[in-house]
Amino acid sequence: MIDSAGATQLPESASQEIELIRQATSGDANAFAGLYDAYVDEVYRFVLHRVGNKQTAEDLTSQVFLKAWDNLGRYTMRGLPFGAWLFRIARNTVIDHYRTHKDVLPLEAEAMTKPDPKANVAKEVERRLEREWLQTVLQHLTEDQREVLTLKFINGLKTGEVAKIMGKRQGAIRALQMRALQALADLLGGENE
Repeated sequence: MIDSAGATQLPESASQEIELIRQATSGDANAFAGLYDAYVDEVYRFVLHRVGNKQTAEDLTSQVFLKAWDNLGRYTMRGLPFGAWLFRIARNTVIDHYRTHKDVLPLEAEAMTKPDPKANVAKEVERRLEREWLQTVLQHLTEDQREVLTLKFINGLKTGEVAKIMGKRQGAIRALQMRALQALADLLGGENE
């Protein structure tokens, strides 16, 4: 929605989101900016957990929204949030990225960045180690299992939304989630022994 000063407001309800979508599909860039503002953080978080590199995640997130803008005319409302459509674009963008950039190591760029002198070094090291450990553990899961866990627990999506994004039935998503959590429990149990 656009307020009286011409600024874009985030959708506070499904009806406001529907109105923004309607305006955006009619070519209103300000309405699309409202959708962007509403979803950019969630899409970025999803992409970041898939690629493990901040710069690459920022680039891919930009690509997701460019693709969304370019294909907005093909979007149809089917009872799911606009975000489900965006996550499907994000998923495909990440897959395309890995197909074309198989030789890129995600930690190289992070190693080249200068540390923030104001940051608590111990906490930053601990956070990086935890992230690397989590990425290592998740590599033992299948691609679908990793994706289900990322969408459900990192992005907080509902099972129906995850099913729509991944093109699977809700029962299959629940089964993937259960198997992924069981595999993680087995991995973590094995590490503690």
